[in-house]
Amino acid sequence: MERAAGTEGRSVYGLHVHGLDDVDELPEYDATLPGQIPVHVRQAPPGPVPDPVPMSDRYGVLLMPSGRTFVADRTRGTATYHGEPVPPDVLAHPYLAPVATVFNRWAGRDTFHSGAFVHAGLAWAVIGPRTAGKSSLLAALSARGVPVLSDDILVVDDGQVHVGPRCVDLRQPVPGLDPVRRTVRFGSRLRVALPPAPARTRLGGWLFLRWSDDVTMRPVPGRELLTRLAAARSWSWLPSDPTAVLGIATLPAWDLGRPKDWSALDRTWRLLDEHLGAARAEVPV
Repeated sequence: MERAAGTEGRSVYGLHVHGLDDVDELPEYDATLPGQIPVHVRQAPPGPVPDPVPMSDRYGVLLMPSGRTFVADRTRGTATYHGEPVPPDVLAHPYLAPVATVFNRWAGRDTFHSGAFVHAGLAWAVIGPRTAGKSSLLAALSARGVPVLSDDILVVDDGQVHVGPRCVDLRQPVPGLDPVRRTVRFGSRLRVALPPAPARTRLGGWLFLRWSDDVTMRPVPGRELLTRLAAARSWSWLPSDPTAVLGIATLPAWDLGRPKDWSALDRTWRLLDEHLGAARAEVPV
């Protein structure tokens, strides 16, 4: 189907992304959303590859683990990948992540390696190392009808969380999971499709994942939370407004522990529902 004039691109992570119209996992462009940062994502033809340059407040060249090179240019509004062509499913995730973090940080927004879901109209960030089961928890919550905003990158803009790609990637299947799924990323991941979600949702607070013998939620004190968030921000050396971090560090936060046992999911959700529902009144609107 042809797009109407002026509607080209995709609206994701607070960006107006050009060049990825064939990536099905990205939400359609919405011209009514304010503050979208325009960026053209492209793949360079074969030829010389720029040498690495540390990311500054205008430009950077990064060598990625895959051997490809990523070039971000704020003045031109371009994000360019050099090397072997990247298929659309890999562009959706994980290759859109550096684009999202760099261009949003340049705009003064905070970004974190985090997922997020919606409970009682608020977005709750889910932070954890790569082995903490973040994606599998989000996929399981989505299967229960819980709206999932993002699997990999959290963009916070004036207290609002921007929606990410409509997918969650898993290393292993989640028992009982039934949404549409397919093998992606050169066969290394199982991709679970996510339904549409709100383009922006107010941030409610933070969940830090860890494995434990039982399902537990331990509050994280404000000073400790500030330290954790300051350390977890993407491109922490780039300029930013310190008051923005102070604001989101006043929100409720917990360490969420749960066993490596999917039979504990019901107990996990009941505890989340209880604590997040009670904390709803603490979140400014």
